Amino acid sequence: MRFTTRLALLGLLLGAAVPALAQESNFGPRDAKETYYWVSNKANLPLFVQYDYVGMKRVAEELKVQVRVAGPTDFDIPGFIAAVEQVCAQKPAGVSVVGGWDPSLTEAINKCVEMGVPTVVDDGDLPLSKRLSYIGTNWTKIGEAQARAMMAKLPGGGKLAMTSIINADNMREAVRGFTAYVEANGKGKYKIVASEDDNGDAAKAAQVTSALLAANPDIAGIAGFDSESGAGIVRALQEGGKKPGEVVVTAMEQTPDFFKTARDGWAEGIVVQNRELFIYYAVKTLYDYNHNGLKTSGLTGANGGVPVPPSVDTGVLVVNKANVGKVLTALNVK
Repeated sequence: MRFTTRLALLGLLLGAAVPALAQESNFGPRDAKETYYWVSNKANLPLFVQYDYVGMKRVAEELKVQVRVAGPTDFDIPGFIAAVEQVCAQKPAGVSVVGGWDPSLTEAINKCVEMGVPTVVDDGDLPLSKRLSYIGTNWTKIGEAQARAMMAKLPGGGKLAMTSIINADNMREAVRGFTAYVEANGKGKYKIVASEDDNGDAAKAAQVTSALLAANPDIAGIAGFDSESGAGIVRALQEGGKKPGEVVVTAMEQTPDFFKTARDGWAEGIVVQNRELFIYYAVKTLYDYNHNGLKTSGLTGANGGVPVPPSVDTGVLVVNKANVGKVLTALNVK
């Protein structure tokens, strides 16, 4: 029986709310006086493990606090919401929620804040929630960055398509950013023929891409907005007998090996978020909220003051043939 299943059964037997832990991932000293949680859907996604977990470990060691991972390992929005509520019921020192998955998280975050648990959002904002702060990327700029890279490679225009998790707020922002940039700067030379759902799964992204190629054999470019999109797009192109660069691909970062696609000509531009900063600054923001003692016109955070910034834009890096060598060397990827 999986650890998460055993834990859930134990909670039911004891009548207690227990967090839906993705795995036994705890960072920081065991005797820490404060515990902070990071909660996400697909909480052990390779992208998260490769980058976000690094930020958790670093900030936990620096502040001498515990940072724990919680949330379902599969795409499970109800389970994700339940995990947020279960974690907050324990009254930890603070919680960071990966908010871009679905706007329905808003209510769960509001419950956390109303219970007196400091709560921030990272990697996709929920601006209508009561969250203290958003720490992460401006997803509209991600869409614009991919559109710029694609249009630079396709100056003559052509048919374009997108794949993403279409119900995720951050992905919708990226799609809007991409679409608006193409419409504003494309001079009518580009036609967006599809925006498809790949459910954040590389195999599904490959299936979607194959269908796009079948329906649009003259497609010129495909943009992918979740971490699994690019891998699926490239796989479908390779299996479909396409040559590198025959269809222009822009994508998001995934695991270090994926950067080889930029080196080898399969991806024109890979947008890299500063993911290690997300939870690093999220926990620092929560810690500051608890400890910095700063006031706004005499008011503390508890009674209406604003002792932390409402948002932190962590920026992006676009990896392409010009700089991918440095990235591969830094990551020790052959």
